[in-house]
Amino acid sequence: MADSQKTSHGSAGSLRRGGAKVPITLRLDEATFAQLRLLAEAENRSPTNYVETTVLRDLAAKAEAVRVMTMFVPPDAAAAVPGVLLRTEGESDERYTERAALMERLFAVADTE
Repeated sequence: MADSQKTSHGSAGSLRRGGAKVPITLRLDEATFAQLRLLAEAENRSPTNYVETTVLRDLAAKAEAVRVMTMFVPPDAAAAVPGVLLRTEGESDERYTERAALMERLFAVADTE
């Protein structure tokens, strides 16, 4: 394989899904493609591999963002009722309302165990 065709397999390699790859058509203007080619060459990748890796990373980031957060609470605090949310110095009414709504949503989540 010629040096210009070698590809690098970074952390996104673990993000790959099995199965056959489906070809797609991507249309870019010449200036954008020139930037893409330079970025790909800097990482010793083909433009196609660079785009695929970028898409895989973006999909993984979005999947991570929607994961459920689990909070572990000591048994003696599990039934505790949250007190009044303290206001920080200089906090606007709008920001305080946003924080209060968030805390209300967090404490409204039913315990699944």
